[in-house]
Amino acid sequence: MWLGLGVVLSLIGFVVIGPVLAGGVVRVLGAILLRAFGPVGRMAERNALRNPRRTGATGAALMIGLALVACLSVVGSSMVASATEELDKAVGTDFIIQDDLGQPITPEAVKAVKSTPGIDRVTEYKWTEADFTTPDGKTTDDTAITAADPTYATDLRVETVAGTLADAYRPDSMSVHEDFAKDHGVRIGSTIDVAFKDGTTGTLTVRAITSSEGVIDAGAMYTSIDTLATYVPADKMPLDQLIFASAKDGQKDAAYTALKASLDGFPQYEVRDQTDYKEALKDQIGQLLNMIYGLLALAIVVAVLGVVNTLALSVVERTREIGLMRAIGLSRRQLRRMIRMESVVIALFGALLGLGLGMGWGATAQQLLALEGMKVLDIPWPTITGVFIGSAFVGLFAALVPAFRAGRMNVLNAIATD
Repeated sequence: MWLGLGVVLSLIGFVVIGPVLAGGVVRVLGAILLRAFGPVGRMAERNALRNPRRTGATGAALMIGLALVACLSVVGSSMVASATEELDKAVGTDFIIQDDLGQPITPEAVKAVKSTPGIDRVTEYKWTEADFTTPDGKTTDDTAITAADPTYATDLRVETVAGTLADAYRPDSMSVHEDFAKDHGVRIGSTIDVAFKDGTTGTLTVRAITSSEGVIDAGAMYTSIDTLATYVPADKMPLDQLIFASAKDGQKDAAYTALKASLDGFPQYEVRDQTDYKEALKDQIGQLLNMIYGLLALAIVVAVLGVVNTLALSVVERTREIGLMRAIGLSRRQLRRMIRMESVVIALFGALLGLGLGMGWGATAQQLLALEGMKVLDIPWPTITGVFIGSAFVGLFAALVPAFRAGRMNVLNAIATD
């Protein structure tokens, strides 16, 4: 809530002070980009500075769209970097088998994985819902609980704040996450009455309390598949949501190929090693960002139209001035160049404010999400640089029509304009 309020207020603030910033920013951009073009470049700079309010308002339209693009780029890149770091640190298995649409894995596919040559161990992973009655007398309905083989404690190195995760896979044992333990006064050795969905109620002893932070399996509560089978009939047992598999020493490549061959009859399941999993995660986040970028492109189109309108109005207001400059020797080519450079400066002014503001939003959002385990801040400099350079081309494109019209003005009629 506070982040959203800060984004809105900072955006309003930059829109309000845009005209004040226009003078300094445009001068800096002019010194870097326009001075090399001689008098034409200096005139373009002064034209942009002539009406700071208009320049600020025109740049603000582009600023809003690019600020959102930069913010989402930073958040998306940080999510990928955080998940990659977490995978490297926490995942101790070689292969992950799952359905990308979230469908469970059939027993036949599990059997095929277990019979694959070169595989050392296979860990099944299920989840179901249950009602928990905690020592404080409260009941939490439809709470997710994860059931896995004991080897899961090796396949995913979950951080614990008390106890050992391997102990949670002992008979009639479980783990809870840190926030749940604080909310309900649960400690190591506490007992929880667990009413399993489609099964009976069992009393499980808490053997481990896991950290609530993390990108992978954050906030999960674990028990063993054998414990789940004690209270849920075989015909009601949930299917596996995913499978972890580890190769025998020195046989990882061969096992990878064999696993894919074993699951040829099950094309809905993907076999991934850690490198594949990172790429899939990156692609998923990239697809989401691309959809959002598509929507933001509409805002940028509107901003381009704003630059076109501003330049067109500026050309009309300066008709007599343009005629006088043409009369004393300014060529059509130089006139068009002046208007194009003015447009580029305005576009880059909006881009600088937007990208700076967006990176600030993204970095702040990452700090907030760090509380949920997204601890790596990653600034996608290639994307930011590409967007900034692209803004210059946006400025050039926006100036095409106004520059063309200015170049076709009749000099004598322009001078005679009141």
